[in-house]
Amino acid sequence: MKTPTGDRFNAARSKAAPTTPQREPQLSAVRLGLTGATLLSAALLSACAVKPQPISQAEHLQRAKDDYTTLYSTYVPLRGPLTLPDAIARSLKYNYDAQLAKTEETLQDRQLDLAIAQMLPRLAANAGYDWRNNENAAESVSVVTRQQSLEPSFSESPSHATASLELSWNLLDVGVSYFQAKQQGYRTYVAVERRRKVIDGLVKSTQEAYWKAVAADRLLPRLQPLLVDAQKMLDNSREASREKLVSPLQGLDFQQNMLSVVGQLRHMQTDLNTAKVTLASLINVPGDAPIEFAPMELDMSTATTSVDPRKLEMIGLAMRPELREEAYQGKIDQQDVYKEIVKMLPGVGLLGSLNYDTNRYLFNPNWAQLGVNATFNLVNLIEGPKAIAAAKTSVEVSRQRRLALSVAVLTQVNLSYQEYLAAAQDLDIAKQIDDVEQKIRVASANASRAEEESEADRVRRELASMVSEFTYDRTVAQVHTALTNLYTSVGVDLVPPNADTDDLSTLSRSVKSAIAGWEAGQLPELSMAMPAAAAAQVGSAGAPDAAPATATATAPLAATTVPAGAQITSIAAAQISPSAK
Repeated sequence: MKTPTGDRFNAARSKAAPTTPQREPQLSAVRLGLTGATLLSAALLSACAVKPQPISQAEHLQRAKDDYTTLYSTYVPLRGPLTLPDAIARSLKYNYDAQLAKTEETLQDRQLDLAIAQMLPRLAANAGYDWRNNENAAESVSVVTRQQSLEPSFSESPSHATASLELSWNLLDVGVSYFQAKQQGYRTYVAVERRRKVIDGLVKSTQEAYWKAVAADRLLPRLQPLLVDAQKMLDNSREASREKLVSPLQGLDFQQNMLSVVGQLRHMQTDLNTAKVTLASLINVPGDAPIEFAPMELDMSTATTSVDPRKLEMIGLAMRPELREEAYQGKIDQQDVYKEIVKMLPGVGLLGSLNYDTNRYLFNPNWAQLGVNATFNLVNLIEGPKAIAAAKTSVEVSRQRRLALSVAVLTQVNLSYQEYLAAAQDLDIAKQIDDVEQKIRVASANASRAEEESEADRVRRELASMVSEFTYDRTVAQVHTALTNLYTSVGVDLVPPNADTDDLSTLSRSVKSAIAGWEAGQLPELSMAMPAAAAAQVGSAGAPDAAPATATATAPLAATTVPAGAQITSIAAAQISPSAK
């Protein structure tokens, strides 16, 4: 008796009856051989291509030309006299170190988006095509009699296509990805802190180079003629000594003094000549480009602001980017503890798919599939506790590293504070010395015109006056550098890391306002150095788990107890001006 199933099977067999010529197996074998040879050749070629070739010298030269063109094409010319706020703003906008820090921060943001996306289920679309040169037939053997129970048969077409849409979601992977995303979120904050550090370094370098360049712009035009006159005086003194026109001791004493002053001036000349080049590289202008500096007025008015060094230390511990980076690193290490705990749990996976197959022997060529599976790695019972212990040790190492760095920060804060006090005192002495030297120079010039003093003595005193001017200018730069170091040591940002550096004029105004606060001796309150929501948590919950502070508002720092001599002498706009001389 024939059943419907048997009829359908016989019909399928009749459809599958071979209708191709006898040469088809031979042609199929040839095609198979050609395909195998092609795949083998491709594998050999790819294996040979794995070893990279060194970059040729011509390629290096071409790269250098392209980079050189890029660097010089990005120079933005100066418009008008250059001020210190303009110089700092240009360094933050155009300097490649600042741009690199900004790009790295953007990269971490993109990595965070990727980490969040990795928490989503996996949805994969698959398509394939299978072909063989004969039927995929098989025979059945009875388990009892070990005799063939059916004649060889097949249920798959020699060629058929498949397609599927598969969804998989492993809850264990989701848990691990969650903590990895949190780690990446903290790394974005680390990138912000590193950018803060780069900005602080640029501000320090730019202001130091700026003051040296201002001194060079004022002193170099006067320096070269004096060196020429000094060399003539030395030659004349040596000639007079050889002809015994002066006593040997008097001649040698004069030459010694002159050589000492000339040596200082030549060292000063070298230092001043490099100042403009350094400044030009920081503000992104060609090294040989002329720079016009804005006129500066020398204001020696001072104000005193009482400062509690203990409060400076507290601000430094709260605001220094290195310590904040270590705090975030501790949170990153803490997430490793949570990940190791999650890895010890059973993995539960959800599986689902929509499938299609062109195999004509299938009764249902379209079908949907859904499943749930659970896995538990028993080895994790041994490895898990060890991994958790190692992760906890990493957290403790991070904490100890932060404490060790905190000691260094406290030392830097106190040293910067003392260096600023010393620099302010040195400035006062240097100003008095310079005033005396200028009076001596004027008196010497008058005496030389009245023929009461020799021309050699006049040149020597002129050189000494130049040295005193340079010393005073350098002391002014040291005061500003010490002040900048003081603010940097406590982690006060001149410009927040999220400031818009595209608008140069707005950035310059922001820098000018911040510099005015710095030079007025203002320091931020701890509550003003953090976001409002984070500041409300201080004292009750410890260090807030929030984004890095970007506030740069400054306010006078009220002291609770002021040790003897613990005052910051504020040098308001202590800049160099030819008119002030």
